[in-house]
Amino acid sequence: MGTVKDIKKNEYCDEVLGELAYMIQTVHDLREMLGTTYRKESKLFQEHDRHLTDLAEYLDWKLQILTTSCPFEWKGLGPDVESIVSVGPAETIPGRDFSGGYLGG
Repeated sequence: MGTVKDIKKNEYCDEVLGELAYMIQTVHDLREMLGTTYRKESKLFQEHDRHLTDLAEYLDWKLQILTTSCPFEWKGLGPDVESIVSVGPAETIPGRDFSGGYLGG
């Protein structure tokens, strides 16, 4: 069971993840609006699109840095996101077994 301090850290990390993800989505929405408002060949579109892309990439980079410094047990998932993934068994290929490893020499 987590302590109050751990819970506050997790809440902070959830808040950072949520807010920065929202900002990134807003920047992407602005880029879409820019594309529908101005022609992609226009100088204004090219200037704004470049800066909006840079801004989204910068926010994403900072989001990665901040979330990696969150506690190890922090999942970063909301209550509506599944945390369990189901994966089927590996398929087998009939015939000889080839390995891409070192063959000697």
